[in-house]
Parts: sequence; C-alpha cells; structure tokens
Amino acid sequence: MEVNYSTIKDTLKGYKQEGKLFLIYLAISLVIFWYLTVNITSGVPRGYGDVFQSMFNLWWVPYALFVLHANPYFTNLLYFPAGSNFVTQTLTPLAGLITWPLQQISLAFAYNALFLTGFALSGLFMYMLAYYITGNKYASFIAGLIFAFSPMHIAQAQGHLDWTIIEFVPLFVLFLVKSIFEQKRRYPILAAVSFILLTFMGDIEQGIMMFLFAIIAVILLFAIRRKEIPKKQAIVNLSIMTVAIALLFSPFFIAMLPHLKEGISVTSNSSGLVQNMEWSDNLLSFFLPSYYNPFFNGISSSYANQIYALTYQGISYTMNVGEKVSYIGYSVLALMAIGIFYDYKQNRLKHSLFWIAILVIYVLLALGPYVQIGGTVTGIPTLYSLYLNAPYLNIIREPGRFDMIITVAIAILAAIGFMKVIDKKDDRKKLIYTAILTAIILAEYAGIAIPPASSNLYMNATIPSEYYLIGKVPGNFSVLMLPSLPSGGETPAEFTGLNTYYTTATHKPLIGGYTSRTNTTQSLAASLIPLSQQALTLQYAPNLNYGSPINENVTNETLLFLEAYNTSFITVDRSAYNSTSQDILYSYLASVFGQGAVTNSSFVFSTKSAISTNAGRSIVAYPYPVGNTQWIAGTLVCYYSNSPCNATLEKMWIGTNYRIILIYAPNNTSVNIGMNAISYDGNTNMQVYLDNYPAKNLTISGHDTHYAINATLQQGLNEFALYLPNSTYAAPEPYLTFGVYNITFSKK
Repeated sequence: MEVNYSTIKDTLKGYKQEGKLFLIYLAISLVIFWYLTVNITSGVPRGYGDVFQSMFNLWWVPYALFVLHANPYFTNLLYFPAGSNFVTQTLTPLAGLITWPLQQISLAFAYNALFLTGFALSGLFMYMLAYYITGNKYASFIAGLIFAFSPMHIAQAQGHLDWTIIEFVPLFVLFLVKSIFEQKRRYPILAAVSFILLTFMGDIEQGIMMFLFAIIAVILLFAIRRKEIPKKQAIVNLSIMTVAIALLFSPFFIAMLPHLKEGISVTSNSSGLVQNMEWSDNLLSFFLPSYYNPFFNGISSSYANQIYALTYQGISYTMNVGEKVSYIGYSVLALMAIGIFYDYKQNRLKHSLFWIAILVIYVLLALGPYVQIGGTVTGIPTLYSLYLNAPYLNIIREPGRFDMIITVAIAILAAIGFMKVIDKKDDRKKLIYTAILTAIILAEYAGIAIPPASSNLYMNATIPSEYYLIGKVPGNFSVLMLPSLPSGGETPAEFTGLNTYYTTATHKPLIGGYTSRTNTTQSLAASLIPLSQQALTLQYAPNLNYGSPINENVTNETLLFLEAYNTSFITVDRSAYNSTSQDILYSYLASVFGQGAVTNSSFVFSTKSAISTNAGRSIVAYPYPVGNTQWIAGTLVCYYSNSPCNATLEKMWIGTNYRIILIYAPNNTSVNIGMNAISYDGNTNMQVYLDNYPAKNLTISGHDTHYAINATLQQGLNEFALYLPNSTYAAPEPYLTFGVYNITFSKK
C-alpha cells in the first residue's frame, strides 16, 4: 500500500494555526511559571502533600502495570498493612502512562511537563470551542487566554495536578455541542474520547462534573435552541456518544471493580456541612483580585481572612485559598457586559442565553450550601443544597471547583463581547487590540511571580540518595519514615506527603503516607506506634511525649508493632525538627536501635537487631482502635473531672460504652492490673471482662480512685473490656462515660 505523503502534508498544514497557538500559550506559561521553567527537572509547585501525592501517582501507574503486573487501583506501598484504594483518589492513570518516558528524566520533569502543557492545551482547546461559536480568531484567542490563565486555574494548579489538567473540558463541550447541532458521526466519538481523557487524565470528579454538565447542557439547548437542532440526528449522536463512553470507560471500570466496595478511602458526599462551606466560593471572591497575583497580593492580603476563610457559628476555620479563588476580572466583566448587551439588542440573546444560564447555574453551585458574603454566612441556601441530594453525582465535596464550568461560560461570553469591540476594525487594529487586552488580562489574572516571593512558589523534588539505597536492600519489608503522622498545622500534610514521594525510590511498603482521601483504618497503622506519636509531638514540644495512661516502657509497644509490620528501617526527615529536637530524637533512636546513618537530610536506622532481641519480651497494652470502640484522647478530662487538670490526668483514655484494651503477653502470666478510674455519671457499676469472661465488678464514682484486678493473661493477645451497664450520662458530652489512667501490670 502506497503512502500518500501529500495528503499527510495537507493535513498537517490544516493544523498549522493550532500549532502556532499552542506555542503562544506555552510561551506564556513558561514565562508566568518561570520558576518552574528554570527548575524543570528538580522543582515542583509548592503544594506539599497534594503535589507529592500526584508525583507518586504518576510513578505508581506504570510501575504497577509494567513492573508488578498489578491492578493500579490498589497499592500496599502506602498505609501498610491496610493499603490504599485509588478508585476515588486523584490517580490520573492516563497521565502516568503518557509521562512514563519523561519520568526516566525525573518525576519532577514529568510533573512539570503536564503542568505547563495543561495551561497551553487549555488555551488551545478553549480557542477551538470559542472559534466554533464566534468564528472570530481574535475573540477566540482571548477566550483561550481567559480559560487557561484564569485565577481559578492558577490557584488549583498550586497543588492539584488533576485540576491543572483541565484542557479536555472545553474539548468535550465542543464535541458535545457539535454532536447536537451537526450530523457527522465522528463528533460523538470525539466527545466520548474527550470525556475519557478529562476523567482519567484529570480525575473522577471531573468526569462526574462533566456528566452533570452534559445533562444540564442538553436540557438547556433543547429548551433554548430547539428550532435549530436536528432532533432525530441529535438523539442518535447523543446515543452514540453514551455508548462510546461506556465502552471506553469499561477497561477502567473493570480495573476498579474489585476495589469499589472495600471501604478504604472511598469518596463520600457526607464530608460535612462545614467542610463543604470551607471549600465554597465567597460571593465577593468573584470580584476581588486573586491572592496569588503578586501585583495585587498586598490588597488581597487585607481581605484574605474574610474571603478565603470561614467563620461559622462563632468558630473560625483555616484559610483555604486554593479552593476559593474565583476572580473574574474587571476587563473580562466589561467584555461580558458588552457581549450580552449587543447580543440582546441584535439577536435577543440568541448566542449568549445558553452561556448565561450555565453561568448562573454554576455560580449557584459554586457558592456551596449557603451564600457567604465577606465574613458572613447569610443562611441563604443555593443549588448546591439540592445537588447534595443527587445520587452518585453528589460526591464533589468542594463546591468551588464548579468554577471550572463558570470559567468556560465567562470565556465564551467575553469572546462574544470582544468580537463586538473589534467588529469592523482592520486586521492590524484587531491584532493591536488583542495584544493590549492580553496584557491587561494577564496582569489582572496571573502577573509574573516576582523575586524573592517566587522562591516560595516551588519546592525541591530531589530524592536523597539514602532512599534509593533502601530500595536496593533485598527482601520484602516495610519502612517507617518520621514524622509519619500529619501535623495539624500542615495543610496539606508536608512530611507525610514527602514520605509518599520517597516511596517511589524505596519501592517498599510505607507505614502511613498521604492521600487526599483517607479513613481511620489507613491512619491507624502509624498512629498506634508510640514512636510515631512521640516524633509528632517533638515537632512542637521540647521532649518526646506519648499520651498513654499505661505506666510501662513505651519502647516495648513500639517494637511490638514494628515486628508486626515487618519494619526493617526507620528514617527521620531532619528538616521537620530543629537541632535540639534532632538531637533528642537521634539519641532515643540510637539507644533503641544502635547508631544510625547520618546524612544532610536524614537519619537512617536499621531495626532488625533490636526487634529480634527485645520485641515481644514483655507485656504490652494498647487501646482497641476499630469502629465504635475507639478511645478518645485524654485532654477532655480537664473539663469534666472533679480533680484539677494535671499531667497525670491528661494521660487518660476516655471511653464511651463500652471500651476495650488489648494486652499482649509473651507467655501465660498471672498479673495484678492496677488502674485509676473516674465516672462522669455519678456512682455507677463498671463490669470488667477478660476475653469475654467476667473478671470483676467495680463501683466507680466522680472521684479519681485506684482499683486492683487479679487476672491470668494467656500467651498472645488478651481482650480487657470495661463496660457501664447502667450509664445514663447524656450532657453536655453524651459520649463521655468514664475515664481510666495510671494503668499498671505487675506479675504476681
């Protein structure tokens, strides 16, 4: 078969304009994000845990498929031994596969390639949608500029790769609209391909959002422009698109299927009203310059707490800038007003009514459960409250992310307006007007990161060599990287995210980790280890501290869990601690595990000798941590105890009915179990069980009292349960029934 090179050449010529536009948008991206451009193989945006998670995701998918020959929708490399379900995570599987060759240079390079082309392709594909609607290349260029470099896109891109890769959204809209108005069969197929790309280059939330958009768009178009639609052909095309999406989706769904009902890190729409409100747009944020724009940062900092934070029912919540930036821009608002005015005057809103309707609907979704204006939650409900009742579609817990659709609408409306502005101008003036408007929009939207502030916008992504060395150690074992628990002051968690990223070098299961959606089962493995708790408190407190009410050497408990988790190495990220804390932590670890390796970035300790010598040699007790039998931290006792709050009482386990303590015994042992107990329900009866058999009845009161219980522990795990059969305590905290502390074990 002879290849017709002239046909190929003609085809490529047809895309010459698109190629030029892509390069223009890419050049703008390279300039705006110059701090990434000059660190393209080693630096990534300063999004902490979310960025590190995304780099892990990029690496994990090809590693799972090509090296492990495993299903990429589940891994035991994170949150060992529970593992992590990736069905509803921000996995971006196609992005991982496409960038696999680039990952051979570095994961940072692969990440940045996706980041920069995400902006460039967003501009190009939005241009194509706008050109189909307006037929004007200058107006379409402005539409691409608005969508690609919108404050929403730039804010999300600071940490969310899956919401940086949004270029396939306008492409899907283009082919969806063409499928409705035109008869060519390729359009529904291209719409289906675009939908799969936005879902699996981006994430599941994008797919759900655009599925909802498709439903709304079809209804609106058939209502507003029904006379122009070839109804029979449109229905056929939409049917073809639906079937094609189902077929293209099926390989991903088959891979997801084994993990859909595992109950591990599955997205839920019930993230909570307050959390939904934290991630909702403030009405004023549409009209106030973005916090990320350096030209207006001084101004935006003055109102940041009122616009990007939430105060609800007297409680102030952490500022969440990335999810609440929605600035439209006054130049863009002016263009929109011009477009709507002239379209109404000349065409009775024929071209703009659909986009106005989309804009209104999605603003009402983006505002979240209740309208927020400045620092006030008005209590006025929006469409989002109705959306939460839509089954299967209602998993988008961040209302502000509906800004993506809003930006498509304002880009089209602004393009219509700009088309009117340059109408009847010659090409030279059109080009000048376009250049001037481009500069204005970029100044309003993005600006350029100005030193030295730009140094805070990226972080080094070079993995220390010691983690590669751990990866070369033969055998199947886990690694504990400290700090292993997320700090309340890190949003998102910096060091647990870094640990996740380092796992791409060790290739060994990690105790703990970072994913954007976790559950209790996943986080327990690390939190049960006293050393993890001690390392966390050492970031803030002057000494190692573990809030256990059990009076024994917590090192025994740490070693027991490390043995159970088959942990061979402990590493310490030195950047998490000041020099004094580093010395404390190193001294303790060296006393337990022997001298460790010291590098500029880390301490590394081998655990094998200490575990084989000491683990499981003594009695170890810890709270049973599963389901509704979980213990509550002890500091609340200060508010309810008749005794003054002190260091002893703060180390109390507070229980609701009933509560279990697990006791590991190295052999059959007769012991005396001592404990102090306090009731929050007056004098009451406490029943004590050992391995489901009654051990003793105690009468406890509102005063701290010591009790002694004689028992025989069986070799292995023993279940020690405490229960108040007559508890009636109801207020002010109905879950508080009793507390226990000063727990001791002594052989008889």
